[in-house]
Formats: sequence, structure tokens, C-alpha cells
Amino acid sequence: MTLKYKIQSLFNKMFKISKVSLSLITINIIVFLIMTLCGGSQNIDVLVKFNAMNKILVYQGQWWRLICPTFIHIGFAHLLMNMYFLYIVGSIFENLYGSLRYLIIYIACGLMGNFVSYAFSNPYTISAGASTSLYGLFGLAIGLMIRYKDDKVLSSFGKSFLFIIVVNIFYSFLNPSIGVLGHFGGLLGGYLCSGIFPVLNKKMPKNKVIINICAFIIISILCILYGNLSVRYGLIK
Repeated sequence: MTLKYKIQSLFNKMFKISKVSLSLITINIIVFLIMTLCGGSQNIDVLVKFNAMNKILVYQGQWWRLICPTFIHIGFAHLLMNMYFLYIVGSIFENLYGSLRYLIIYIACGLMGNFVSYAFSNPYTISAGASTSLYGLFGLAIGLMIRYKDDKVLSSFGKSFLFIIVVNIFYSFLNPSIGVLGHFGGLLGGYLCSGIFPVLNKKMPKNKVIINICAFIIISILCILYGNLSVRYGLIK
């Protein structure tokens, strides 16, 4: 079986949506429909009511806003774009990592994205979207490229995402309405998770797992501490 054929077989899985990806898409669509019925997903009051990310509210103790925004979208176009990406790419990574690991990685990347957003974003910004978790999948792709150099199929598969990653990062900086901080955090979270969770039928050295777990925890704590300080002392305007 040639390298090209093996890589192609991975991409073919994109049309076979997996159970966790399907469940995530379903939840996001249901939440969007309920928000629409309650006044619209672009309505600030509705976004706040449905626990969109807001730095001040998180500082006041509403910590669930660090994960809830992953299931909220601002407008139909936002939902459509993210759910299409989740359908196409999410299933590939779910097949690579297994459903449980994939779900943990998805949530962890969403958290890391919102941790970074909490640390450095404007206190009055309202943000939401699955992009934090989806950029985490980009981080996984980078991890495949770097951590599995001896596996030509996995490393080549990771490299195949480079162009998409560069284009999305470039677009994020061009569009002021996009939460670049959350995207960067998700990307970082995905890369760290690639050093914690091995793909199916592979093993990750214990020392690397411990290092990446510690890095994830330390970065998360630092983001929370700096976020608290920035609200308390007005460090970010």
C-alpha cells in the first residue's frame, strides 16, 4: 500500500461522520435554534443569557462561560462555517484518536482557547463559537507532523493541513470580528493535547505526556491569574 493511498484513505473518512462529531453538530444546531427563538443569536442580551464568553462575568464567578461558548454561534453564517468544518475535519480526527479521546481533546482545546481569551481580551467583549475547539484540531495536525516524524503517513497527513492553517490564521488577523486570541489558544491547546493523547494504536512516552500535561495546567493557571489581575487593575482597556 503506497504512502499516497494511505493518506487518501484518511481523507476519505471525512465523508463518514463519526458519532461524537455528529453529536456536537446536533447540540450546536439545537442551541442555535433555541437562541433564534429567544430573540436571535446576534442579540447581545441573548448571548449573555446563553453564557457567551465575557471576561467580567467570568471574573465575577461565572466560570462555566469558559466552556459554554464552544456551543454558541453568532449568526447563521458563523454556525454554518464551523459546523461544515467540524463535519469535514472532526470525523477524521475522531477516527484517528477514538471517540473518547477526541471528545476530551475537543473540550480541552475549547477551554484553552477561552483561557487565553480571558487573559488578554477586552473586558467588554462578548465572544462565542466552536472555533476555539476547531483550531485545536489544527494544533493536533501540527502535532502529528512534529511528534510522528518516523511515521510517514501521520506526519504527511499533518503536513497536508499546513496550507489550511496558514490561510485561516491570516484570515483571522484580517477580520476584526474574529477572536484571534481564542483561536491561538485553541491551536496551542491542540498541540499540547497531541503530546498527551496518542493516536489509536500508538504510544506516547510517559515523560512527554507529563511535560505536556504540566504545560497545559501551568498555562491555564497563568491565564486565569492574569485575567483576574487585568480585570481588577484595568490592565487591558
